[in-house]
Amino acid sequence: MPEQTEKLLHFTEEVVRNAAQQSEQMKKELEEERAAALAEAKIEAKDAARSYYDREAARIRAESGREVSRHLMDSKRQIYLRRKEITQEVFEQVCERIRTFTVTPDYYDHMVQMLRRAMEQLPGAQAVTVQLRGEDMSFAPKLSAALAPVKVECQEGSFSLGGFILQCSQLGLRVDCSFDNRLDELAGHFAESFGLSLSDDLDEM
Repeated sequence: MPEQTEKLLHFTEEVVRNAAQQSEQMKKELEEERAAALAEAKIEAKDAARSYYDREAARIRAESGREVSRHLMDSKRQIYLRRKEITQEVFEQVCERIRTFTVTPDYYDHMVQMLRRAMEQLPGAQAVTVQLRGEDMSFAPKLSAALAPVKVECQEGSFSLGGFILQCSQLGLRVDCSFDNRLDELAGHFAESFGLSLSDDLDEM
């Protein structure tokens, strides 16, 4: 009987020991699985965070770019409009000075000088047509005399600021010395020099 009891105790101890070992092994495996799962979760979380950061950074860059573009566009439009206003103001002042000049005695002398210089561009011309604005048709006889012996025919032109247009059908040449034309040329030069073009400004953005 004591021998059986001893065997039973030995068996029990063995079972308990095996159970403990299995328990420790299972505990170790669970810890390893937990650690692996935690490491994988950290990697996934890091990848997700990086992906989110990249998306948000791209979104913020895009929104910032659009906002900057809007501000630039608004600024350039304001600059363009102000330049346009300044140009209009300048040309109104020029027109006023021209109108003031054309009622002075110096205007006729200036016309004669311009007409003689224009004739230098028509070498050999024997007959010419001079277009004048309506207000200057009274100069026709004197201007014709100033170009003698060239035959001069004076006509009323369609321009309004002053000056003249000289034509020679014999040579097929035309010299535009009207103040209107000079002002148009000045406007083109002004725009070219000061960049009065909104489309050019947009291309730079």
